[in-house]
Amino acid sequence: MTKRSAEIVAANEDLLTEILLRLPTKSLLRFKCVSIQWLHLISSPYFARNHSLQNPNPSTSGLFLYQYPSLLYLTLAVEPNVTSRPSFGPVPILDFLRITPFASNLTILSSCNGLLLCLLVSPPSWNDADVIYFVSNPTAKKSSPLPPLQMLAERPIITMDLAFDPRESPHYKVICFRQYNPPDGLEFEIQIFSSETGSWKICQGPFVNIRAGILFRGRGVYWNKRIHYLDSTGGGSFYFKVEEESLGFLRMPFIQSEVQAMERSWYLGQSGGHLHLVDIETNITRDSSIDIYELQNDYSGWFLRYRVNLGSIGSEFPEMVRYIGVHEFLDVEGNQRSGIGRYYIYSVLNVVREGDDLFEIVLSIPNKIVCYNPGNRTSKVLVYFGDDRDRVRYEWHNVFLYTQTLLPI
Repeated sequence: MTKRSAEIVAANEDLLTEILLRLPTKSLLRFKCVSIQWLHLISSPYFARNHSLQNPNPSTSGLFLYQYPSLLYLTLAVEPNVTSRPSFGPVPILDFLRITPFASNLTILSSCNGLLLCLLVSPPSWNDADVIYFVSNPTAKKSSPLPPLQMLAERPIITMDLAFDPRESPHYKVICFRQYNPPDGLEFEIQIFSSETGSWKICQGPFVNIRAGILFRGRGVYWNKRIHYLDSTGGGSFYFKVEEESLGFLRMPFIQSEVQAMERSWYLGQSGGHLHLVDIETNITRDSSIDIYELQNDYSGWFLRYRVNLGSIGSEFPEMVRYIGVHEFLDVEGNQRSGIGRYYIYSVLNVVREGDDLFEIVLSIPNKIVCYNPGNRTSKVLVYFGDDRDRVRYEWHNVFLYTQTLLPI
């Protein structure tokens, strides 16, 4: 572009806006320094909303990993020839809060499309008055405290989650599930905070459990105007329709029981505009697998996106493999055998999806955090730790995917 052409573009704000709307958030943050005009343009709510509409599925910036009392931010670099360097201690992108996660008991409760829901407990007291909930936008370097939530011993908080879609509205909501009847645990009270009204309200209820014995597992995942939850009893999952303020039940994929399965657990998360469910099987008589499912947009059911054989990952990272003596078991053909079985120490932290070009599983294994691409069967190490040979450091419900958004709060 010639100097004359650049001057023409700079003088035409409509043309400049059309060009800037096509750039990623990371570039726009740098371009705020070009001039006062560019700063005001990129900082305007109108531009931020249009940028969200222009870029409905922004790239993943990184992951927050929480393990009391430390908070780690892991940058995920999707560009070739770019390495990511994790930072411990005070997380750089949260420096604007002017608090130290180690000293101030900062906990991330939920992450949704660029916003974080955080809990801050000011030491040394743990009284209710010292508990502060706030929503933060690290990209815009802004935070906003929530009005006090009445703390009732007879109605303990079960989970709090964010609902925010910048394509639909610049406003966000916080959904709080509280146990309504502790003696039998069969009812919930649901309270909703709206940034549009600036206040909490109680949904009509109480809500009776979708089925007896249902328990929350992990945290909620916002996708398709619903917050999705796993049932730790293994029978299914359910969701809360944010606008309609109603509950719904969602069946899990059909899983055939395996002989000698030591454990089965689940991961639930969204990335790249898709909701993923990962079936994590631990089997000692044959190689375990990781089955990655994706939910149809119309909620008609789950379909299997990938099946990953852990043996292939274990051959590259032998530190995750363990062996155990098995006296008697049935092999895949139904024959009774005995011998040495093996299992794998790992946890699924996240599924990172970037359109059709990138699909990766982020795993925590002893000593490392790695990512694996089931499409081309390649892997890379993201983080090296010290000698944690017999354990993994993080579980998915303490890992929060972070994307950038320009929308203010």
